[in-house]
Amino acid sequence: MKNLPEIFKWVYQDLLELPSEETDIYEYKSSKVPLDQLKNKISIAASAFWNSGGGIFIAGVNNDGKVDGGIPCKNGRQSIRDWVDNAIKLTEPISSYEVFLIENTGENDNIGEDKVILIIKFNESDQIPHMAYDKKYYVRVGAHSDGASHFIVEALRSLRNTTRPNLRGIMKYHPTKPKIEELVIVSINDAVALDVKLTFDPFPIAIGEHFVKDFPLEIALIDKNNPFRMEISLFGARSKAFGEEPAKLILSYKDIIGNEHRTEQFISPHKNLQPMAIGDDIFERLTKAIDKLADKL
Repeated sequence: MKNLPEIFKWVYQDLLELPSEETDIYEYKSSKVPLDQLKNKISIAASAFWNSGGGIFIAGVNNDGKVDGGIPCKNGRQSIRDWVDNAIKLTEPISSYEVFLIENTGENDNIGEDKVILIIKFNESDQIPHMAYDKKYYVRVGAHSDGASHFIVEALRSLRNTTRPNLRGIMKYHPTKPKIEELVIVSINDAVALDVKLTFDPFPIAIGEHFVKDFPLEIALIDKNNPFRMEISLFGARSKAFGEEPAKLILSYKDIIGNEHRTEQFISPHKNLQPMAIGDDIFERLTKAIDKLADKL
């Protein structure tokens, strides 16, 4: 697994410290590349990086890694952020990626007015192989994205979901404690995750105030038959316990042959919580309460 930087913490100074040439992790595209061409290059980069363990694509810098003006912050009326999403969707299937834009703050002269530096982080994928817009498959070979041979494509396909566990977190109501809301870590394929370490960034409020010293949590094994459950909050107290903003769930783990993996996922109880199941007894009590209220009215 490649050790990719956290792009959401980048500032202009980080651009000045980029490698002086492209690598197996970094690909640069000059500000002079028209957006219609840049769209296709993004799709090829997505295919190559996802098929090769991940990487970072930067538009608005030249081949030497130097900022050279930036790309337009809009394409017509469309924001460049939406435009990037559409460009990445040209690649099939879509896997995990992050987009960050660095704007001109007035303190630097190398980013033009109404221009931005585009940074796309393609995370490691377990859905390989990925096909670019031109119906071809690419891999990262050194500092270049090269077309993959039929043999390589078949080798990539054979690796899909064979050893890497695919872990996901979901907020749901506790199956036996109706007032408890919990976070459940599940494996959505047949692989086994070993020596799992779980932490957050930032921590949910309740955890941050009382239990930070207990993290990262260490879980010996997670698979389809052995999910991990952690009680998060009481029903109705979600905002106080978790907060209004999503928290990043970070899972580090090993597969059965010892390869190390890392998964990051934003968790928001307001979006992830499954519908609450109401038992017959609760439904009956609610019905009686409504009937009594109707009689009084």
